Amino acid sequence: MTKFRYDINALRALAVASVVLYHYNVNFVPGGFVGVDIFFVISGYLMTDIIVGRMQNDNFNVLKFYYDRAKRIVPGLAGLCFGLLVVGYFMIDPVRYNTLSYTSVSALLFYSNILFYQSQGYFSPSVNTQWLLHTWSLSAEWQFYLVYPLVLMALNRFSVTRRHLALVLITVALLSLALCISLSSTDEPAAFYLLPQRAWEMAAGGVVALKFKTWAPKYASLLLGAGFLLIAFSLIYFDKNTIWPSYRALIPVIGACLVIAANRAAAAPFRLPVVQTLGRWSYSIYLWHWPIAVAFVYFNFKKTNAALVITELAILAAIISGGALLLSAVRKLGEASGWRSASPRPAWAVGALAFGFSIALGLALTVDVYRGFPNRTPEIAKQVAAYRVASTDWDFPRDCDGSNAAGSVRPCRLGKSTGPETLILGDSFAMQIYHRLEAEKANLHGSFVFLTSSGCPPVTGIRFVSDPLHCDGFFEKALEYAATQNPSRIVLASNWFAYFHPDNEKLCFVEGDTCVTRIRDLPWFTPHVEAVFAALGERLRAFRDRGAEVVLVSATPYGEWDVPSELLKRQFLGMDLQAISYFDRDQFDKTASLVNRNLAAIAASIGATLIDPAKFLCEEHRCPAIDPDGVSYYRDNGHFRAAAVRTDRFHFFDEAVGVNKQYTSVLPAPYEKQSPDGD
Repeated sequence: MTKFRYDINALRALAVASVVLYHYNVNFVPGGFVGVDIFFVISGYLMTDIIVGRMQNDNFNVLKFYYDRAKRIVPGLAGLCFGLLVVGYFMIDPVRYNTLSYTSVSALLFYSNILFYQSQGYFSPSVNTQWLLHTWSLSAEWQFYLVYPLVLMALNRFSVTRRHLALVLITVALLSLALCISLSSTDEPAAFYLLPQRAWEMAAGGVVALKFKTWAPKYASLLLGAGFLLIAFSLIYFDKNTIWPSYRALIPVIGACLVIAANRAAAAPFRLPVVQTLGRWSYSIYLWHWPIAVAFVYFNFKKTNAALVITELAILAAIISGGALLLSAVRKLGEASGWRSASPRPAWAVGALAFGFSIALGLALTVDVYRGFPNRTPEIAKQVAAYRVASTDWDFPRDCDGSNAAGSVRPCRLGKSTGPETLILGDSFAMQIYHRLEAEKANLHGSFVFLTSSGCPPVTGIRFVSDPLHCDGFFEKALEYAATQNPSRIVLASNWFAYFHPDNEKLCFVEGDTCVTRIRDLPWFTPHVEAVFAALGERLRAFRDRGAEVVLVSATPYGEWDVPSELLKRQFLGMDLQAISYFDRDQFDKTASLVNRNLAAIAASIGATLIDPAKFLCEEHRCPAIDPDGVSYYRDNGHFRAAAVRTDRFHFFDEAVGVNKQYTSVLPAPYEKQSPDGD
């Protein structure tokens, strides 16, 4: 019989505590998400130990292995999904309830990691609203359970020795790690969610099981200390802005491997009752901690403080304790009635497991089929219909967004092919202009060409460390296109300051052959931003020298919440709408100040026009998010609806593109073409 590893159970406790505290926004564990990586290492170690050990004893049964895994994972997961769906009918608005239903299906069928990967995108909902987002790791782990024993069985048929099996796992780990590192810079969600890019962490645990299970290292204490130091470094140094997993995940993974390899199961700290209790209940804690965090956000307890964290932890403890008492009562009832004997009938056990799973899955499928039951009352149906209209009110053609498969820009043209040409460059905030022009396309004089890409700032001299939207090089190609067209006007519009903030590790500044970033180093960051905008000004000066007008449009104002979604939720729960009716303009202006100063400097330098939408869309200290009839102006948390853009409030877009010269926000500075020597 395998000796119980108190050290591994303690490692579970550390992993789940780290994840919970991270998701509850406790500042001293900014890298708590590495707990999931530790779980993957533990899983790889234990599964390798179980499968290889039984194979060596000729008593491995793959169906029994699957049943054992399902017996551990399915009851808690099914209970979570069932409980959320039952309570959710009364507490969660129909749109989010429908999302809960199909994510429950994906979680119960163990493909939620694939679903969440596929749902990632520029206009995707916030992860804070996904009740079952955390089940992605369970799905990845279950996919590992399905494939791994089959691979080991196949290798066993060819009489692969334990030593050679370790070499196979090392090879798999290296290939998976290489894929993970590569995709972390081009498709970070794929590197994060999908098994092929996570398999190296489990394989690392497998190598430890094959090479170091019975190893009694002379320097065990040193290995143990080094392992915990690596894990502690990961917890403290990394944070939510870190590109993950990438090569950085090697640090906590190696740390977990060292702790397991040290094999100090009898160490006194590992045997502490609180540590062992956390380890034993780590799965249940992991299952329930995230929905509690989402619930606090859903019910608008968003400001983290000590009282809030304590409340979240108390609720989590109450749920786990209640579950433990219920489980204990069921076991006692089973023993008293003879249901639970020393050798329970497999058919009964499998049937009970299948029945509970089917109930949860059936409920999830039913809710999904009926789309969250939006017709519970006529008023709710009306609110859901208004939400669907607002959240899909976006006319910009999808096939005009970004580059094509060959990496070339995709110009999107409105108006006539003859007459003056206006180029509109930028990100999705520039796409908002399209709604206004499209409504009047029959009356447009001249041509209006959009060269835009969602999530990509219209500047050069920067790159993205992780570039899933393929932004790198897009604006340079857009400028090259513009240089061939001889436009009469160039308009740049963007959510500028969303990119240029000192916490953005995903953006780096090009310095020679390297690209550099420094997180939260404002004295370093500010001059680098100024240099980028100065370079942009020089690129635009070339078009001014050719006679083109240049217009810069700063970001349209927005706040912190998805307006249609928040509006629906508050209507459903009967909550006050006043709190979401306006955004704080003062906070918005403060956040945008660095970028707006640089845009103003460009305008003054080259004689461009700078338009600040907040001057037209906001009151003195606030910006309306909902119209007087309670209808959202926005389609999400930042983009205005097409219907809103077509109203008179957005007349400044007419000025920006030259359709209407009646309105002026900031007059262009006087400009004289400079001579080649700068005199």
